[in-house]
Amino acid sequence: MRLENLYIYNTPLRCFRPGSVVFSEKGIERVEWSDKEEGTRKLFLIPGLIDIHMHIESSMLTASGFSEAAIKHGTTAFVSDSHEVSNVFGEKGLLDFMSIPSISDAFYALPSSVPASSGRLETSGGSFDEEETLRLAEDRRIIALGEVMNASDLLNPGDNRTRRIIKAFRKTRPECPVEGHCPRLSGSNLAAFIASGVDSDHTEQTPESIKEKITAGMFLEIQYKSLTKANIEALSEPRYQGFYSLCTDDVMPDVLINEGQLDRVIRKAISLGLKAEDAIFASTYSPSRRMRLFDRGIIAPDRIADFVLLSDPDSFEIESVWKNGREVYEKKCGLVVKSPEWQAPEYALSSIKCEHVTAEDFSFPDSTGSERIVTIKHFPHTTMTGRGEAFIDLSKPLPEGFCILASVERYGKQSPVKPVILENGFRKKAAIASSWAHDSHNILVMATDGSLAAEAVNRVIDIGGGIVALDGDEIVEVPLSYGGIVSLESPEKLAERISLVRAFMRDHGYEADEEIMSFAVLALPVSPELKVTDKGLVDVRKSEVIEWRLG
Repeated sequence: MRLENLYIYNTPLRCFRPGSVVFSEKGIERVEWSDKEEGTRKLFLIPGLIDIHMHIESSMLTASGFSEAAIKHGTTAFVSDSHEVSNVFGEKGLLDFMSIPSISDAFYALPSSVPASSGRLETSGGSFDEEETLRLAEDRRIIALGEVMNASDLLNPGDNRTRRIIKAFRKTRPECPVEGHCPRLSGSNLAAFIASGVDSDHTEQTPESIKEKITAGMFLEIQYKSLTKANIEALSEPRYQGFYSLCTDDVMPDVLINEGQLDRVIRKAISLGLKAEDAIFASTYSPSRRMRLFDRGIIAPDRIADFVLLSDPDSFEIESVWKNGREVYEKKCGLVVKSPEWQAPEYALSSIKCEHVTAEDFSFPDSTGSERIVTIKHFPHTTMTGRGEAFIDLSKPLPEGFCILASVERYGKQSPVKPVILENGFRKKAAIASSWAHDSHNILVMATDGSLAAEAVNRVIDIGGGIVALDGDEIVEVPLSYGGIVSLESPEKLAERISLVRAFMRDHGYEADEEIMSFAVLALPVSPELKVTDKGLVDVRKSEVIEWRLG
């Protein structure tokens, strides 16, 4: 087959040149460059997009559902760190999840943080250590070690789980990269982190961190929230090209359907001043080299025939997508292929093992009148939390903006509920409960009172996992029947449901740039500063459970 009269992206020169490409399903045969434009066709051909840092389950979809949505946006390959399903089901669950078919090429990073912290701080359904790592690393679908989140393990001497996992992976797969997660690390701590064998970071950046980390030898994966004018100016340095890629990390289902996937990140980067040619380089060639995917990422002979045709690089308007030499998406006709049929394993559809709760489970029975307590302070425009203090009479209705927050253990241990108080939560009577709660995926609930908390949690249990928001009159539900974290509905139907939850949260006074994700990470005990787990109130910096009462 031949596509001609195009402007083809020339990767080594980082520019477009007139030409034609000859290819088949076996790959690209040759590129015929021209010194002059021919014909009237004004389309721009680039390699298929490669997203090397993402989590399929963040879109609440399987690889089949995700790829059907993402390939329309030009993503022909992705590397998923599926630590969400691993935290729910462990080793077998990860292997089964990786077996789900996909239109795009699905590669995987072996999760290094299952659970994200430790059994002292949270209960999860799976746990990976040296033994699991050695077995899973033999699977050739795995091409990297997933993000190492527990930086404290690497900054402290001696044997620990994170060090054992890195050592086991590098022993088995020395050719594969080790991915990192190191917000705010700098100086000697950053050097120690890199020296442990971890040489990438995908967390939120600043111009200063970009310069320090790249010059220290790190590869950066730049996600949407790191795209600012200042950061783009820093990344535009010619000497930094090839040392970073664009990535998505987490894309909610309604954003995926309505705004895009990696193409959404590209468009924002271009709008902030990154040259389109550099954004394409950082979404095709750079990520392919980082992940040793040498058969793609460039339009050249003997590479996979994965293409995206654009009407204009600067607006990044996609006209069609080709996978393995076949057109799979066309703007006017839509998606022209489907993922192969598959069936979810029975165990994945019955994963919620906890009993119903009552309003009393969310009370503070030993509270006597107004007392000074520690609160988790939600910051509306970040996913970080802070430490607050308040005088509250916990035997009475909570003041406006204060909510009960709890993580209900869901794996059958029937642990007692240990509620805490969240500041800057709902401002109107409401509750939301979700078994999609990073990363251990116990049932996280935020409510203005105990009765609504119990009602929301019990409804999540009844539907076999998912998200439930209610206020006594209105109820919004998102069934996530696969492990309580993934939907088996179409991406479009799931996106509709998520949009309703998002609107409910806003209407009831919860302020966040990304409402559902902001709520979900209130249970993630590896990002500052205070979080809640089924064990209670966790001080992330001290890595310990603390008392909510100040005395």
